[in-house]
This record gives sequence, C-alpha cells and structure tokens, in this order.
Amino acid sequence: MLRTEPVCSHNFLVRRSDMDITEQLRVLQAAQGDPARLTLATVDLAFPTLADNERADLKTALQAAAIPHWCDAGILAALLEISPESAAAQLTRLRKLTVIEPFPARGDDAVNVHEASRLALRCWLAAERLESFRTWSQRVANYFAKDPSPAGRIEWIYHRLCCAPDEAADELERLEREWTGSARPEDRYALAVALRELLAGNLLRDRAGVWASLCIAWNRVARGEAAQLGDDAIDILNRAIATDDLRAQADAHCLIGDVAGAQGRLPEAYEAFGRSLTISQQLAVQEPHNTSWQRELAVVHSRVADVLQKRGQLVEAQAAFEQSLALSQRLVDQDPSSVVWQRDLATTYSRLGNVLQMLGKSSEAWEAFEQDLAMTRSLAERDPNNSVWRRDLFVSLIRLGAMLQTERRFNEAYQAFQESLSIGLDLTGRDPSNLGWQRDLAVGHNRLGSVLEAQRELGEAEASFEASLTISRWLADQDPNNASWQQDLAVALRRLGRVVQAQGRLVEAQAAFGESLTITRRLAEQDASNAGWQRDLAMACWWVASVHTKSGHPELALPLYEEAARIFADLVERFPDFAAWHGERDAVQVELEQCRIANQTSAGQASVVREE
Repeated sequence: MLRTEPVCSHNFLVRRSDMDITEQLRVLQAAQGDPARLTLATVDLAFPTLADNERADLKTALQAAAIPHWCDAGILAALLEISPESAAAQLTRLRKLTVIEPFPARGDDAVNVHEASRLALRCWLAAERLESFRTWSQRVANYFAKDPSPAGRIEWIYHRLCCAPDEAADELERLEREWTGSARPEDRYALAVALRELLAGNLLRDRAGVWASLCIAWNRVARGEAAQLGDDAIDILNRAIATDDLRAQADAHCLIGDVAGAQGRLPEAYEAFGRSLTISQQLAVQEPHNTSWQRELAVVHSRVADVLQKRGQLVEAQAAFEQSLALSQRLVDQDPSSVVWQRDLATTYSRLGNVLQMLGKSSEAWEAFEQDLAMTRSLAERDPNNSVWRRDLFVSLIRLGAMLQTERRFNEAYQAFQESLSIGLDLTGRDPSNLGWQRDLAVGHNRLGSVLEAQRELGEAEASFEASLTISRWLADQDPNNASWQQDLAVALRRLGRVVQAQGRLVEAQAAFGESLTITRRLAEQDASNAGWQRDLAMACWWVASVHTKSGHPELALPLYEEAARIFADLVERFPDFAAWHGERDAVQVELEQCRIANQTSAGQASVVREE
C-alpha cells in the first residue's frame, strides 16, 4: 500500500533550489495552508527559474498525476493527451518534487504522488475543477480498461466511479459478483481499500455510494467480521431504498441476515433472508435469462437453508438447499467454464451433504460430499495461490472427515483432518488478520483432536484441543457480540474438559465444563429457536453432570442430568428428523436413571449414618 505522509510546510523545504528562503516562505504563505495549493507550490519551489508557462504545464501534469494511484509515462501521456516523449520529459521533472516518490511495484519508471498530497489534490479538483477531474478520470479509466489484471480492474472501476458514477454503479455490481468466489482475497481487499478512499473523500453518492459500501461490507464478511456490521448494514439498506435500487436492496437484506446470523439472532436472520429472497425471485422472474439474478436467487435459497438447519428444521433445509442446487446446476450446465458457478455448485453440495448426514441419509450425504470434494480440489489445483478456493477445500475436507469419523473410519478421517489443518495453517500464515481463517484454524485443530480422542491418543488430542481453545478464546475476546465465536469457545472448552476427564483430571475437567455451561446457557437463553444451541446446552449439562458423578457427588449431578434429559426429549419431539439426537436422548436417560439410583443409595447411607 502507499505511504501516508502529512502535508506540512516543512516537507517542501527539504531540497535545495535557487530560490532563497524568503521567496520560499512567500510561496508557502501564498498557499494559505491549503494542502492542495501547498502540493502545487512544490513546483515553484523546485523550479523557480523555469518559465511561467512551463511551470504552469508542470503543475497541470502534477494535478493529472494525482488522479491515478500511480503514474508512468504511458499513463501521463493518456491523461494529458500528449506524446510519450513529452510525457517522459514531464515525468523527469516531476520526480524532482518532494511530493513524488518512486513506485517500483508498477514498473521501474512508475511514480506516485504521496498519498496525502494526492488525495488533497483530487478533492480540490473535484470541488474546484470538476470538469477537469471527470475528464482526466475518464481518460485514465479508458487507459486501464485494457488491463485485465486485478490491479488494472481496480484502477478502472475506481476512475469510472469518479467520471460516470451512475453507470459505474452497475459496473461495480457486476465486478463484485464476478469476483465473489473467484478473486483472491488480497484483490478484493485492495478493491475495498480503493472504495473506502472514494467514500472518505465524499466523492461517491447515490447508487455508486451504495454499491461501494456493499462491496466493502461483503469483503468484511468474507474476513469473518459480519457480527461487527450491524449499523453499517442498516444504513446501506436505507440508502438502497432511497435510491430505489432493488438489486442493492436484495443485497442489503442478505447482508443484514448475515449480521443477524453471526450475532445469533436467527429469527431476524430468517426474516432478512426472506425479504432478500422475495426481491430476488421478483427480479429473476422479470429477467429469466439474466444469469446473475439466477445465481443470486440460488445464493439466497442457500442462506435461508442455513437458518432452517440451525433451527433444527432439517427437512425444510434440505428442500431449500435442493432449490439452490438445481439453480446452480442449471447455470453450470449453461457455462461449465465459469469458476464462480462451479464454486457455488460445490459449496451447495457440501451444505446439502451436511444436512443429509444429520437426517441419517448416509448414502446421499456421501454422494454430495464426494461431488463437493472433487470440484473444490479441482479448483484448488487450478490455482494453488487462490486462498478462496483453498479455503473451500479446507471446508470440504472437514465435512468429509466428520462423515468418515461418524462411520468409525478413523485413519481416513485423520488424513482428511490433517490435510485440512495444513491448509488452515497456510492460510493464517498468509494473512493472520483474517478472523474467518483464524476461526477455521480453530475448527481444524478441534476436528483433529476429536479423531485422536476417538483413537484414545489422549495426550495428542489434548494438545489439539488446547490449540483450538487458545484461538477460540482470542476470537471471542475480539468480538463478544459474535455468537458463533462464543459457541466455538464453549465447544472447545467442552472437548478439552472431556479429554482431561478421560485422563482422570477431574478438577480441570469440572472447570472447563463449568465455563462451557455458563456460555452455552447464556446463548440458549438468548434464542430458544436455535436448536443447535439448545442441544449444546443439553450436552454441557450432561458433561458437568458426568464429572460430578465421577467425583462422587450424584446429588449435584442429578438436576443437570434431568435438565439435559428434558432438553433432549423436547428436541426429539420438535425435530424428529434429527437422527443423532435420538441416540443422545437415550444415552442421557440411561445415565440419569443410574444417577437416581446412586443418589438414592447415597441418601440411604447418609440416613443410616445419622441414625447411628
């Protein structure tokens, strides 16, 4: 990224010139402290003996060079519509200014105006010389329109937004949809940085501002920051409504749903996704041949299915995922070369497989997981440096490994989890600030620990669970409003407690289980409709009860066993399709009866002692 340097008068006195100090101070005072005028004054300071018309031309060149993020002779020639030779001569003079620095990332002859000075000039031009600002922006947009690289695409849309904001809003929307699932995270982040710059300079309004804000928000969601976007998401929706942009409204509702989901507010998430779905269906009917809207419809069906799954409505979730799958498959059939549509199809197979597994439909789940893994591995191998596709492969391996572990194929599950953990370590090594990837890494450690525990490798399992707990606790501290991360922390504590209990360390186990129960109870009370959280509460009660039993305190265990049994009984009655919960209900009931007997025996023995 470019360096930011404050525009202060002393910055302009660092190079010697033929101008004496009195004249230098007069030039700086004439600028009256205005950052843009101070930047232009560097021409007078550096070239005091140059003819007035030549200095004026050089100031014009400096203004033009401030339009793009970087400049070389070719870009300057396009901006000023002069010959490459004249542009090279002007660039040679510009290099002598204190506000110009080399920019080797874009070539040996590339330079850039220091960021603070560049932004000051751009804002001044937009306010005082709008026609020149838009003309130069259009010229540089035309120049970069021929550059297909990510950096070229970012520079192109950046300048299109400045010269033709309403048309560019549609172009930005298309670019965002094109890059979702195909662009590397670092390129999407660079686009978000460029858009933030325009918004901070108050250069984008109306639809252009809405779509710039949406792109920035989606980039943050991809980085695991959805729970932090509450006010931003509402503001974007209000602005989308004000501009009467239905496409932006559908996106904004979807964003609100993601925020609510991350914060654990499932009813609000479901409502928001429902509104997005209604608009998307309306648009898809209006333009049945618009593949972009068919894709968005598939995406929203998948979002709705996610909420239904969390609420325990597995049959309804399966139906919604299958609608998404059918739409995605149709798009891939139309254009098998589209990596975005291939990725959508693979992701939907993965999510559908997860629901099918919960429903106990093993053969169908296997088929879905195998389809997903084949496609995600193919994409990851096509571009090993694409972090999005690498992360998709991570998720595919995690879900496949969980299925293998359920079927007690521990060696194969271990291999899948080891490969996924390797990917997680690689991704977090590339960008430690990506909170979503940090969360993935915690999941990877957790899954590996679970298969090691199943193989009775308790020491190694404990190490994996400790690694998961460290990351989960750090994430939960980063954003206490992120309910998903709070849940992750509770699960990590429970699994660590389980493995230390198996090693006879009951005090440590009780501490871990107790903290897990506190977190889980708080989440379950926050939203009774979240079936997963209710199940987690039952599990937490169960494990605390078990450690009380092993510690010889059945009287403390009994109320917790009874609570767990009540929750499981309620879940099985409300969600009979959840195959695994039937087994858990029955197992808790067995331990509850044993605890009652132990408690009665203990009470009888205590009575005998009192009588004696």
